[in-house]
Amino acid sequence: MKAAVIKEPGLIEVMDVPKPVPADGEVLLKVEACALCGTDQRVLTGEKKVDVSIVGHEITGRVAEIGPGVQRIKTGERFIVQTVIGCGHCRMCKIHRENLCENGFRAIGYQFNGGFAQYMIMPKAGVDQGCLIPVPEDMPAEVGTLIEPLSCCVNGMSYIPMEKMAHVVIFGGGIIGVLNGLVARARGAKCVTIMDVSQERLDLHKKLGLPFDNLVNSRETDPLKWVQDHTEGRGVDAVVVAASVKVLVKLGLSLLAKGGHLSVFAGMPKSGPVEEIDLNLIHYNEFNLHGATSSAINEYLTAKDFILSGKIDGNQLVTHRFSLDDFNEAFKTQRDPSSGALKVVIIP
Repeated sequence: MKAAVIKEPGLIEVMDVPKPVPADGEVLLKVEACALCGTDQRVLTGEKKVDVSIVGHEITGRVAEIGPGVQRIKTGERFIVQTVIGCGHCRMCKIHRENLCENGFRAIGYQFNGGFAQYMIMPKAGVDQGCLIPVPEDMPAEVGTLIEPLSCCVNGMSYIPMEKMAHVVIFGGGIIGVLNGLVARARGAKCVTIMDVSQERLDLHKKLGLPFDNLVNSRETDPLKWVQDHTEGRGVDAVVVAASVKVLVKLGLSLLAKGGHLSVFAGMPKSGPVEEIDLNLIHYNEFNLHGATSSAINEYLTAKDFILSGKIDGNQLVTHRFSLDDFNEAFKTQRDPSSGALKVVIIP
């Protein structure tokens, strides 16, 4: 089979590799689509290390073969893939919050070969956990790949009573910022504002007709003054930091109304994750701070329902499709702000 193989940091070669054979309890998937994400960029350039040479974790696939002992899964069935696989024994795994596994979760595309290949294995631990989530035949494969990142946004916003939010600001206009904004909208936030330093990204949102109320260039416009002017000085009810820029956390706190919520969705660079914050802002204004890391089954099901119900239109988010042979071109396109790419999907 063909696969995009990391030969060394920054060098990815599409080449023939042995087609995997499912062992006891495993399932072989024929990959229908696998999308590129920001984390994949960091892995492919060598910034982030993983244990495998074939990555990709936003996957739609069809069962090609089942290993001995697999039950309740049949050849030909169609699934999207839950990325995170927990230990199955700790307190968090027992309540199906494997993304917070106390023993450290493993993940498809990180510790197990991923979906930038014609076929991939779902390991026994993933099969047993329920990491194969069925999707209908009429869902386009590329739209199915959105369920994984969308589920992460569902998880990150689960702490915020979005239905009561009059105004939400999202920092970051990439696909994750967009998906956070769409979840806010789907859950009932009355006004959603996207702030980004790239006018090209904001123009793309407008071109795609994304359902946001305001698109603000935070390089040219002072976010604090803009929020004060648009909320009669009160501040916004929630801020989501969906860009890996730590100063945005401090800035986000200054934008909040009393009792507001701030979600640190994006991970910060490990080389410098510390930012000084006035803790009295949190104390006297009764701010609510939340973190977010990956997702688990309930968030996948909610994300799938958002798409199937039409509350979120996945079709408008996939801007580019490439064959596996053109993987390196897809990678370059995703990294180029001028390409007009929002979501880039590989169709093996």
